[in-house]
Amino acid sequence: MQLPNRIRIRIADLTIALESTDPTLPLQMGETTARFRVADTKPDVCIRASWKELPAEQHDELMFDSGGLWQLYNNEGSPYFRFASPVFGAAPYKAARFSPDFAVGDIWLRPGCFASGAAVAPLEYPLDELLMLHLLAQGRGMEVHACGVIDAQGRGHVFIGQSGAGKTTLARLWEATTGVTILSDDRIILRYLDDRFWMYGTPWHGEAGLACAARAPLTHIVFLRHASHNALIPQRPSEAISRLLACSFPPFYSPDALAFTMQFCAELVDAVPCDEFAFLPDPSALSYLQRQLTMPHGLK
Repeated sequence: MQLPNRIRIRIADLTIALESTDPTLPLQMGETTARFRVADTKPDVCIRASWKELPAEQHDELMFDSGGLWQLYNNEGSPYFRFASPVFGAAPYKAARFSPDFAVGDIWLRPGCFASGAAVAPLEYPLDELLMLHLLAQGRGMEVHACGVIDAQGRGHVFIGQSGAGKTTLARLWEATTGVTILSDDRIILRYLDDRFWMYGTPWHGEAGLACAARAPLTHIVFLRHASHNALIPQRPSEAISRLLACSFPPFYSPDALAFTMQFCAELVDAVPCDEFAFLPDPSALSYLQRQLTMPHGLK
């Protein structure tokens, strides 16, 4: 069986085309990312993957250090991501450089760090998410820590919270409900297109492993908090903006990206109702929400 040398994925209405021109570098995707694969369509981003010996030392300007696998550098005006692990020594096992607008890029894989002849996923996490975050920050939208649910009427509800807030618990409760689609139990993308806000599923799921390549009109924003009883508490715009930013992923080292994200949040909370959901992490929480959804203006 011939392994692929060209892959296209579409996340939040943004298409990424990845191509290998080297027959010794066949491409693959992770199981979850494969749910977002599309046929050949016009891409928003074109990326080439190839083998390359990568130097141990990096002399470009350091823009951000994740403290983990990756660092971001300014390489002659272009963003350059460097991925390193002690397993492979001082030299990075992978590097990626993009044009300033992230429309074109190269991913270089260091020979010897990957199994010979085996298919490789050059965009493996976290590079795929890093790419999407930078694309969104250029006036396209934002990603948030959230569970996204499409109810039986096709309305989108996003439940936002940090790790431990109850996103996966709520997703599992909703999953058993007839006519409901779970877009993700951990990462949701929000965009403004065609005169309305939309929510999108992503490949970057949480413990429940829920990820769906779909979208829905965003009708409600709900911030999660564990409590001794179930209650919905309306949020003032300033509160909602602050909580959105705390659960978002803009490139914090980019003033332009931060300015756009803050403006996006302000417009979002002005257009979409926002509540806090103080809830018990048990089936009573879902029963409470379902009762609210029957009210004339959605969750109350």
